[in-house]
Amino acid sequence: MDNQNLSENRVVYDFQSYHTPVTRAIYIGVFLGFVTAILNIAYWSIYVNITALGMSSYIVNVQTISFGSILPLVTFGILWATFNHYLKKAGSLLTIIIFALATLWLIFVVANGDYGTNPTTQHQFKELVIPILSIIGVAGCIAYPICFKSKKVEDMML
Repeated sequence: MDNQNLSENRVVYDFQSYHTPVTRAIYIGVFLGFVTAILNIAYWSIYVNITALGMSSYIVNVQTISFGSILPLVTFGILWATFNHYLKKAGSLLTIIIFALATLWLIFVVANGDYGTNPTTQHQFKELVIPILSIIGVAGCIAYPICFKSKKVEDMML
């Protein structure tokens, strides 16, 4: 066999051609979820070290933050792709509005919730969770549309 036959029989994999808008949206959601999880874990570790939270206040731990950051942004990506497919340009705006309202609602629920009998623990829990929810909301409403339209992010991920 000569080199020409080997090069003619070589299979070329072009993975970018197989990506649909749904897979692209999910990949961006996973990417932003990891970035958001890292930011949230950094905030959590700084906050825990500054306030010296006890073990009883560790309801919000690294695992909760990781899954709590990635899953909403992957869900956001699926909604983004679905609404964009059926509603075209209005779909992205509708997805952002729904995610922003869901984030604000969760912040409102946490801010008005009763989490135990110790007022200090309640206050610290709220100070810990509300910024984490805000970071996730900003990642979905602002960073996701920017990343979805960015060719650099697409080339980096895919």
